[in-house]
Amino acid sequence: MQRGKFLDLVVCGPDMSGTSTQIKYLINFFKVNGMKVRDIRGTEIEALFHTEPFKKFNENLTHLSDLSEERKKDFLLEAYYLMSGGRREGDLAVASSVKNDISTYLNPDSADVWIMEEPTKRGAGQVNRAIEQNRSDYGEKMDPYSAAVTHSVYRIDEFLRFRKIFREKNKIIVRSRSEESACYQIYDKENLSKGILPKDYLSLPGHKFAFGNSPTDLFIVSGPKDWTQKDYLELKEKRSKGRKLDNHEKNSSYQVLVNKRYATNWIENLYLEGTKMHGGKMPNFERFNIYDSEEAINRKMAEKISFIL
Repeated sequence: MQRGKFLDLVVCGPDMSGTSTQIKYLINFFKVNGMKVRDIRGTEIEALFHTEPFKKFNENLTHLSDLSEERKKDFLLEAYYLMSGGRREGDLAVASSVKNDISTYLNPDSADVWIMEEPTKRGAGQVNRAIEQNRSDYGEKMDPYSAAVTHSVYRIDEFLRFRKIFREKNKIIVRSRSEESACYQIYDKENLSKGILPKDYLSLPGHKFAFGNSPTDLFIVSGPKDWTQKDYLELKEKRSKGRKLDNHEKNSSYQVLVNKRYATNWIENLYLEGTKMHGGKMPNFERFNIYDSEEAINRKMAEKISFIL
């Protein structure tokens, strides 16, 4: 495949839309087309795996999970030594694509395609996954305002450490969700009365980077705009077997609101305001039917990406 247009792609949609499955397919799609893919989704360990000190482990591999069990043990011993101050007392073993005295260098040119996710499983993203999405496990109620603030924090982190440099280097970036998770956090009179107001959301520090450097394309997988709670519950029953559900996934009225925002021009209007405020460019929006087969969605996404590139 010939590289053409710069691509910063977000794959998104309400819960149960199959984002992880679609990202897995896209990884294989780029590999088949002769591109080197690195996947930095996960904890700090997964990011460190791709850094220069661990080239003997990560060469030609996409993710830490591709390493054999024996080799993984060796890598983890060295990584934990680094993380526990093994270089110099008090050093932070934090991966980044910036060469400095603070972080461990991850070479952006070591791949053509970089896979990312939101929320991350490191930094403030971990707080979202462990706390904000599971507040009932701590005896608290869901707080979308607090979640929006925490999302903003890791967007600063991930942008300065990785995404800014990937964009400057004209790499292909594929993200599982992004700042469009505002669909889950912004105020709605009936279904999200404790949500954050749009102007407050867009004014958060991390959104200066998010909307000032907006994705080029959003691939949105959603139901119809008139999706009902019954529709969501039926889909959840079909797709969530054996999976621990968070507070978001259990709340069907909430999911109906989120889906409606993905399925209508609400999301376009969010980006219109955000990019206008922070100097970014409007992304292209492509929508896919949540009820299409996995194969059909994958094929349509591949066709769109081939056209873009």
